[in-house]
Amino acid sequence: MNNKDDYSNEIRKIIKLIFVLFIKGIKLLPSLISSLYKNILKRIRFSISFKITLVYFSLFAKILFFLSITLWGLFAVYSINLAEENMTKDFKLTSYYLEKATVLPTKEITQLSLLDDIKITLFDANNKVLFSTDTSSSAGVFYSKKGTNNVANLNNNFMFAINNDQLKKDTFSLILNKNITWNSNSIFIQINNNLSKEVTNLLILIIILSIINLLFIILSIPPGAKASKKMLRPVEKMTKTVKNITINALDTRLDISGSQDELKELAETFNNMLDRIQQSYELQNQFVSDASHELRTPISVIAGYVNLLDRWGKNDKAILEESIQAIKTESESMKDLIENLLFLARGDKNTQKIEVEPFYINELIEEVIKETKLIDTDHEISSTASHIIQVNADRKLIKQTLRIFIDNSIKYTQPGGKIIINCLNEKNLALITIEDNGIGISKEDLPNIFNRFYRADKSRTKETGGTGLGLSIAKWIILKHKGFIEVESRLNLGTKISIKLGKIGDG
Repeated sequence: MNNKDDYSNEIRKIIKLIFVLFIKGIKLLPSLISSLYKNILKRIRFSISFKITLVYFSLFAKILFFLSITLWGLFAVYSINLAEENMTKDFKLTSYYLEKATVLPTKEITQLSLLDDIKITLFDANNKVLFSTDTSSSAGVFYSKKGTNNVANLNNNFMFAINNDQLKKDTFSLILNKNITWNSNSIFIQINNNLSKEVTNLLILIIILSIINLLFIILSIPPGAKASKKMLRPVEKMTKTVKNITINALDTRLDISGSQDELKELAETFNNMLDRIQQSYELQNQFVSDASHELRTPISVIAGYVNLLDRWGKNDKAILEESIQAIKTESESMKDLIENLLFLARGDKNTQKIEVEPFYINELIEEVIKETKLIDTDHEISSTASHIIQVNADRKLIKQTLRIFIDNSIKYTQPGGKIIINCLNEKNLALITIEDNGIGISKEDLPNIFNRFYRADKSRTKETGGTGLGLSIAKWIILKHKGFIEVESRLNLGTKISIKLGKIGDG
């Protein structure tokens, strides 16, 4: 008995577990369906070729539909006009039969009705039937333009009616009802033309047009898809080319030959972008290489003197002083280099602050000349023209620029040489010139002097010092102030630097 109870309890537990799992499954079903739907949408790839084919398919279908409706409408109008012409002819024949007879020409009217498959009914002035070829339940209906149920006026002579025939259900009819005078009495000739043939023909036509349209649409899909793929073949080619472009293959370019559409413009734009990226990458590599080279020299010098001190220079006063002085000098050089690199890095990222304020450029030049004379007594530094000009700029950065150009003039001008700094009015600009009679710059080097780490006088690098970054910094400062720099130089005759800045006042 206990075994049976235990067995029943286990069965109940299993059923309960299945029921709980079923309820949880029902609750999770909407989220599972939603997740499945999203995954399906992600996997379905609606290509541009598919979209173009779909657009042309829908456009072609609309054109065919419009043409079919137009053709069907024209055929319907033609059928109604043809029926009206035949009914007008039948009315004239019936009128002719009546004019030639004194009694109702029932035989002739009946033959005409059978021949043209129409129903002719004659009414007297009181709308009572005199004669009719219509044997249906609607034979005695008099259709008037005054308006009755299921009747619509088409024009002055014809009406459109829906006949409610219990045997044939609803049928469409074209009605012509006109009165004439016969035997001095006014009678109405009513011709009822059942439009079942015309309606059938219109239904057959619309079925045929639908089948033709469907066939045309189905047959147009393959060539449409093929044409769209052919149109997008350059895009596939461009995609494959772009996928193969890596940092080690930046010289790869898209082929634009044979193309004269928007894709050519896209390819040219992309190629120009790759040119700029490659140029920037090469400049970055050159910058890193030059910076590493510039830092290697002072680090090697410092390491050499440290090793010298470590071996036997600790107790030699002369070697100790020489080592300290050399390490100090090289440390200062490294500090200057790093500061210049940081300045250019901030400039490249547009994070270098520029504090604009109004000041007199002539006063700044006098200040720079005075300070330069204190540290350099080997050159004649002066100003021959100093107009009072106020500019709106960063005073510290402009002063740094002047120092860079003057330091270059000092380095490359023989002792006893002249350096002239002037400030002149030139229309709406302040013209600052720094002119020396030093060794000058060759035509080959002149276009490159503002490049980073470039030195025109490579043979005298160690003697003149510097990192090759000063002119790059000076150019960046002037350009950030929306100014201009012009350089004129001739070997062994000297160099002239012209800086143009916008002014806000003069005297």
